[in-house]
Parts: sequence; C-alpha cells; structure tokens
Amino acid sequence: PREDAGPTRRLVKRMQASRTLLVFVAVALVSTAFALEDGSPSKPKKSLKSQTPVNYLTNFLKPSKSEAAVDFGAFNIPGKAAWSIKAGSYFGLWYFFNIFYNVANKKALNALNLPWLQSLACVGVGIPYIALIWALGVRDTPKIDNKLLPSIIQQSSLHAAGNVGGNVAFGAGALGFAHVLKSCEPAFTAIFSGLINGKWQHPFVYATLIPIMGGVAYASASEVNFNMLQFVSAMVSNVAFSLRAVLGKKTMSDRSIREVSKLDGPNTFSVLQIGATLLTIPFVVAVEGWRTLVPWTHPSWKAAIGKLDHAGAMITESYLWKQLILSGLMFQLYYESAFLALDAVSPVTHSIGNNIKRVVIVITSVIIFGQKMSTQSMIGSSIAIAGVFLYAQVSEMYSNIAKRSK
Repeated sequence: PREDAGPTRRLVKRMQASRTLLVFVAVALVSTAFALEDGSPSKPKKSLKSQTPVNYLTNFLKPSKSEAAVDFGAFNIPGKAAWSIKAGSYFGLWYFFNIFYNVANKKALNALNLPWLQSLACVGVGIPYIALIWALGVRDTPKIDNKLLPSIIQQSSLHAAGNVGGNVAFGAGALGFAHVLKSCEPAFTAIFSGLINGKWQHPFVYATLIPIMGGVAYASASEVNFNMLQFVSAMVSNVAFSLRAVLGKKTMSDRSIREVSKLDGPNTFSVLQIGATLLTIPFVVAVEGWRTLVPWTHPSWKAAIGKLDHAGAMITESYLWKQLILSGLMFQLYYESAFLALDAVSPVTHSIGNNIKRVVIVITSVIIFGQKMSTQSMIGSSIAIAGVFLYAQVSEMYSNIAKRSK
C-alpha cells in the first residue's frame, strides 16, 4: 500500500492543480466582464486616434482611463476592446499572483509556524525587485523629505502591523475563513474615515455594514476550529490596514505632494514595504528569536525537514526556501497588479474584483488544503461578501449624488 501511495498522491495533486487552474481561468473571464461593463467611468473615448501594436504593447503596463484603437493594418481592435484587454489582464494578473501568494504563504506557515518570519518575507523579499525597477527607471524614484517622513513612518508601522496580523490569522486556522474575517476591512475603513476626516457618509451606507458584520458573526459561530487568536489577529489586520488607507489617502490627496514626491500607488506601496521591513525585523527577533533571521538554524526549520506537507510532498530545505521567497515575491506582484487595476477602472469595479478575489481564495483553500466549510459558514461568508459588494455600490451611489449637488 505504501508503494501505491506515491502515484496516487501525484494524481491527486495533478487533479488539484487542474481544478485550481480552471477556477483561475473562470474568474479571470468574470473579471474581464466586469472591466467591460458599459457603465464604467473608464469607458474609452471615441475621439482618440489609433495607435500601432508596438505602442500598445509598450504601454501595456501603463493603465489609463481610455485607450485608442489598435491598427494592425488588415484589421483594427476598437479602443474599448483594447482597453478591456488591458484592464482584464490586470485583474487576471492580480488573481494569478494572489492565488500563488496565498498557497505559498499557507504552505510556509503550516511547515514552520513562524508567522513573524513569514511577515518579514512578505515585506522584504520584494525589495531587490523594487530597487531594480527604480534603478532602471521603470518607475520614478520617490523623493521623501523631512515633512513627509513622519507620515511614511506612521503608514509603514500600520502596514507592518496589518501584515503580521494577517499572517498570524492565516496560520492560526483555515485560510478561507481568515479571508472571510478579512472581508470586514471596508467596514473599518468607512468608520475610521468618518472619525479621522470628519466626513460621514449617508446612513444607508453604514446600514450596509450590518450584513458584513452579521455574516461574519454567523459564519464564526459555525466554525468547529474557531479560535480567538485567528479572529483577533484578523481584526488587528483590518484595523491597521484601514487606518493605513485612510491616513495615506489624507496625505496623498494633495496633488502637489504626489507630484513632488513621485508617490503614486505602486511607489507608495514600495516605500511602505521597505519601511515595514525595517520595523518588522526587531519584533521578529524579540518574538521568534534571532535565529529567525538565519532561518536554517531555527529549531522549527530543522524540525520541519523530512515531514510531509498537506499533499504528501516531502519538506526539504529547497521546499522551505521556495515557499518563503515565492510568497514574498507574489505578495509584491499581486499588490502592484491591484494598483494597475485600480488605475484602469472605477473604484466600484475594483471593489467588485476584490470581493471576487476573496471568493477565489476561499475556493482555492478548500481545493488545495482540504479545509472544508460548513453550510452555515458558507452562508455567513456569502452574506458578508455580498454585504461588502452592497457597501461599494451604495457608497458610490451617494458619492455621485453628493458630487452632482455641488
């Protein structure tokens, strides 16, 4: 029986990979459909002139709210279709990198149970990539003066706290349920935005937070493996990331600051990654010991070698390095892809895409890690995610009403 286990295990892994690929393709198609929605404020303008295929491909990673038709000589791709292909690709990359990040992240957490090391990998592994794109001039190098530095340190601290809280939550229990808890983040953002900026939204907008909170509570009550550590860690992550978003928007709403500092979305995230790395290192040493910085000497690393993972694969040195590095790189790339998507579509479309992403992760965790959810948990999760979608729609509607009334 032991000899047959290997082929059987490999067959199961291939089936899991195939199903995951099908999920990714299906979601990429759905996300492209959202990008094509007629009501999008990103709908291309008909007045734009045509462009060459070379120009189109050269600027493929430069998102825009409109796109000129692409002239291939024998045929043309209409501007709307050209824009939709770009926007759909951004969503596809976002989901693709996010799936690989979550899988590699969970594998590393399962094998090592060192969430602080994993958090350091998430923020630190991408730094060589960041340095390279700045050195090559792919993106403008940010300019941070003494006036801006306190805000960057503040946001970096929140970025680090949110990242650590998320990884503790991901490692403490089922990955899918952790993402359900993380879906509450928009609710915290709405509340903090009112408290900090003094700009409260319409009562109906806050009413949409009820199904979000209620859905999470209902799903939480059904979790057999529910533990307070996962819940509290996810909530800490939500609070930290929400505050980071509100404070960051407040600082970067000044166009003159953005132009001088060169802190667009991807550059801001890259700066926060560097800041979070520097801030995370001391806590890694304090909580998990100095050996965590040289992980191959850590007892947890040595104890993991020779064991089998969830799919029956042998855990080796290369396995552990692969998961750590892959999770950190995918974390960097999925956030960058998310910023590309945000710059190409409306906030509501982006929010819809973000909710679909969470559904994909829940499905992926069930397929790959076998972390099943009860019927009550699935119902509660669906209510919570639908609530986030409703919040985005109602918030956008009243925002547009307010703009028209000015």
